[in-house]
Amino acid sequence: MMKKPIFYGSTTVGERGQIVLPVKLREDLKINKGDKLLVIVDPHGSRISLINPDTMSKFLDMMSENINQIKSKINQK
Repeated sequence: MMKKPIFYGSTTVGERGQIVLPVKLREDLKINKGDKLLVIVDPHGSRISLINPDTMSKFLDMMSENINQIKSKINQK
């Protein structure tokens, strides 16, 4: 079953282009001062995603492994 998105409120872009993440979001996701986040925009420019670099790295490793397994099965034929 697909989980529903969680609405944490809104934020405003400041003079220097900075935004503040709501406290509850930072607490829930354990985001601390100084943590790095990757900023990714969808191809249409309508959605901005903030992603933990370690999470992204693990995801890419998993995808790479899956791709290699598929390639291996293709090459067996």
